[in-house]
Amino acid sequence: MNEEEKLVAEEKELKILNEVGFVVKTRLFGKERVWKVRKVPLAVMFRQSHLFFKLKTHQDQLQSDDVTGILNAQFNSVADNAKLCAEIIAITILGRRWKIRLFKRLLTEHLYENIDSKDLLEFTQNILSLNDYQSFMTSTTLLSAVRVTNPMKVEKMD
Repeated sequence: MNEEEKLVAEEKELKILNEVGFVVKTRLFGKERVWKVRKVPLAVMFRQSHLFFKLKTHQDQLQSDDVTGILNAQFNSVADNAKLCAEIIAITILGRRWKIRLFKRLLTEHLYENIDSKDLLEFTQNILSLNDYQSFMTSTTLLSAVRVTNPMKVEKMD
C-alpha cells in the first residue's frame, strides 16, 4: 500500500469514527448509485442484531482439515446468508422505520443482485466501527450500576 492509499484509507476511517458515515455503491439502471450510511440509531442497531442472530456460520466445518468440507461450508454459508446480508445492508441504509417498511424488500433485492463479497466485507468493517458497540456496552453497564432500586449487599464486619 503506497502513501496515497494509506491517506485515503485513514481519511475514510476518520469519517466513520466522526460519524460522517460511509457510502455503498451499486449500479441501478446502468448508472452508479451512491447509498449513504450515516449515524446508526439504536432502533437500527436493534433490527440489525435480530438479523445477526439469524446468520448461520459453519465454524466446525471451516476449521476442519477436510478441503471438501471447507468448500461445502463456504458454499452453504453463501446459500444460507447472502440474502440476509443484503437485508442487513438495506435496513442500515434506510435507517428509519417508515423507510424500512416501504422500501426494505426492494432495496434488499437490489443489493442482493449488486453487492459482491468484497463490498460486503467493507460494509461490515464500516458498520462495526460506526455502530460503536463498545460505547453501547459501556453505557448499559453504567446505567445498570446507577439504578436506585438496586439493593446493595452490606456485609457485617466482626
